[in-house]
Amino acid sequence: MANRGDVLAKGFIRELDGLRGIAILMVMVHRFWPRTGVGVAADVAGAGWIGVDLFFVISGFLIAGILLDTRGDTGYFRNFYARRALRILPLYYLFVIGVFVAFAHNAEFLARAGSPFWYLVHLGNVPEGLLGLNTPYWIAPVWSLAIEEQFYLTFPWLVNGVDRRRLTIVLVSMIVIAPVIRIITMFEFPDQERVQYLFTLCRIDTIAIGCLLAVVMRSVDVERWRHRATLGALAVLPTVVVIAIASRLDRTSPFDRVFGYSVVAVGCVCVVGLVVMSRGSRATAPLRFKPLTYLGKLCFGLYLLHRPADTIVTAIGARLGIRHDLWLLLPKIAVATALATISWRILEQPFLRLKDRFATARHPSAEVAPPPTVALPTRPGFVTRALRMIGILLVLLVSSCGDDSARNPDGGVVGDADAGLDPDIGSGSDIDASVVPVRVLYPEGMRHSPITPAIVAGLQSIASSGQRANVFAKVGDSITVAPEFLFCFDGGTVDLGGRTDLSPTLAYFRAGNAAGTSPFARDSYAARSGTTAQDALAGNPSALEREITTIAPQLAVVMFGTNEARFSYSLEQFAGPLWDVIDGCIARGVVPIMSTIPPSNASSSADARVPLYNRVIRAIAQGRGVPLVDFHRELVSLPSRGISSDGIHPSVSPSGGCVLTAAGLRYGYNVRNLITLEALARTHAAIAGTPADSDAPVRGGTGSEADPFTGPLPFVDIGDTTAGVAHVGHSCGSASGHEVAYRVMVPSARSLSVYVVDRATTNVDIRILVNGACVGSGDASASASVPAGNVDVLVDARTPNSEGEYVVVIQ
Repeated sequence: MANRGDVLAKGFIRELDGLRGIAILMVMVHRFWPRTGVGVAADVAGAGWIGVDLFFVISGFLIAGILLDTRGDTGYFRNFYARRALRILPLYYLFVIGVFVAFAHNAEFLARAGSPFWYLVHLGNVPEGLLGLNTPYWIAPVWSLAIEEQFYLTFPWLVNGVDRRRLTIVLVSMIVIAPVIRIITMFEFPDQERVQYLFTLCRIDTIAIGCLLAVVMRSVDVERWRHRATLGALAVLPTVVVIAIASRLDRTSPFDRVFGYSVVAVGCVCVVGLVVMSRGSRATAPLRFKPLTYLGKLCFGLYLLHRPADTIVTAIGARLGIRHDLWLLLPKIAVATALATISWRILEQPFLRLKDRFATARHPSAEVAPPPTVALPTRPGFVTRALRMIGILLVLLVSSCGDDSARNPDGGVVGDADAGLDPDIGSGSDIDASVVPVRVLYPEGMRHSPITPAIVAGLQSIASSGQRANVFAKVGDSITVAPEFLFCFDGGTVDLGGRTDLSPTLAYFRAGNAAGTSPFARDSYAARSGTTAQDALAGNPSALEREITTIAPQLAVVMFGTNEARFSYSLEQFAGPLWDVIDGCIARGVVPIMSTIPPSNASSSADARVPLYNRVIRAIAQGRGVPLVDFHRELVSLPSRGISSDGIHPSVSPSGGCVLTAAGLRYGYNVRNLITLEALARTHAAIAGTPADSDAPVRGGTGSEADPFTGPLPFVDIGDTTAGVAHVGHSCGSASGHEVAYRVMVPSARSLSVYVVDRATTNVDIRILVNGACVGSGDASASASVPAGNVDVLVDARTPNSEGEYVVVIQ
């Protein structure tokens, strides 16, 4: 006679559809919730990524159950793989192929996505997880589907080849070995926490624990142990919650990179076990709520299509002037549900009907009723169902009316109009977390800095209606004034290399005649050979002021630093004037587009200064929320690093600098012309209200020692000690003015260097602490040998009269 667990685990379990509905809601809220501040709701939304882990556990439980129940059937392998293919492949391949076709001419998408091969053969977790690519927004979710598909391909053979006892041993081994693999990969790839999140062998324990639950429920008398199992699960869950809260489920911390996923897996399997053991009871009635089970039925389509829905609603909201992203939460969920419903009815259902051809007596195609020994409650009446729906809508409505400065944990940001522009806000003895604005981070390794909805809002607040939208100024040294840079777009040989998406931008700015010529071909007052940022500010009026007054540009292409590096300018001598140039543009309603500087082949000492200079450039761009192009990154992989024989200036194709074919883009000026044209297109669209990116990483914390600002190494920022907290008397220096705290996670023992650039009357000191102990301090710079783990950096105003802004670089 079958044991009670065997009966409970079989048949269609409607509550698991409800649980899937909760999981997909967690994923969507995690993606759509704009957390620019702090609070319980923002923290809950930030933890929504565990919805994917809940999917893994449910999938393991159901798939293992199907395989165990049908083992020995004729057509065991054929039926399983056919049914899986009919469920997954039609929508999956339509989505993947459709996305690659839609972005076929988008060079940045193709570079970030890697080869379509990875996605077509269900290795979509490889490009980001192992190759380190910054996978594009729409295609990124397929990593988890890749893990499940790899599981589907291999697990049926294991189930068919071993008995339940050996299968149990194998599954327990997977659960134990996965954290070991995470430890090994963390030490092997200390700066790549995504390996632990995305690599199949690092995540196999989450699926294996669901499989183990299916084996256990078919192997033991659950009815006999049901009470104790329930009490055990109910005891474990609070422990899981406590550990999760204590660790904050920070996937970048050493603990969570190794054990956080195990904690989440244990919590998810407890939930699934409790649901299955209580199926049909009053306790699980909410999971049978039809809107919830409907979302569960659509979860595959919702998972693939919720990001396109995000993009669609965000774009519409921007055009309508809706700047509070929480107002878009419900519309985004609604549009995602509509897209998934269309997919379900038009594409998925017709293929699912074919599953009848691959059904057996032990694996029927139709949904079967729960076992007769489990009594289902009667269907609730209309009033009850209406009240439930009203309750859910009220909860969502209350959430939507919460802190409208919350952030998407992955960076999709919309907040106040100045969210991406203003420095830190606040003063006095404590930081008010509700008024610390979001800071969108500009990670290294990307051609263009993110332009999210928050950055759009900031750029719109800069751009003055009195400036000419189709005119830009050129501000820089000889690398900017050279005829190879942009001039050829107006009268020279132009070959966009198939980038037809850039043709409208080219035509738009060609039409922007400024003093008799287009901005491409204009000789700028603010671009001169052999100059530095200080030269652009010299005179009355200055060269920068003269150029802005003459042509009234809405944009400015700005790059300085090559000459400062050549002539050994100090960091302060370089950064201060450049910062003034950027603020001067902003003050006149001109949006600056900044650029990192190229490497130097002429001087090893100058080349050694370039990386730090470029991080200062990145800090200024990030702190002011203006676009940045990483010219240096694009050059280093080219022949001679994209530099000409003089060792200083970029190289140029013999066919001309505006030939943007594959052959032309082997030269430095050609690359700069391409990325500048791209940046003009992205920035112009942003000022018009269209973000180029739906999300981006954001700076965490509020800047107090209790809740320091956080971000990945190397960390750059513009800070303001007037927004800091009062000195708290730590071991690293005497009491002084206000201080701002940062915390970085150092993956392995190394030397840590910190640099600051004071602003005007600002005078700050640096303190480096490990576990509260002072390990280094200094004025303009400080360094220390630090162990792996969290390191605190405090930027401290020397006196109450020396408060103000500063640039900080931690590397």
